[in-house]
Amino acid sequence: MKNVLTNNALVDLWKEAKTPLDYILTTWVTGLAVLAFTGIGVMVFELITNPLQFNNATFGIFDTLGS
Repeated sequence: MKNVLTNNALVDLWKEAKTPLDYILTTWVTGLAVLAFTGIGVMVFELITNPLQFNNATFGIFDTLGS
């Protein structure tokens, strides 16, 4: 587990940040990663606990063009 936490791309970004712009971009990238993992986690949780919720789910504009 320690190897995963120390040899990580996000950890490397934070270690190499030196200017305020680097910290802003690193915060942005970390926030986007957190949002992505949270969203995927919620989708997996809902798929396990309430699979009927995905019967009429649309995941973009291309799913709604034909109906």
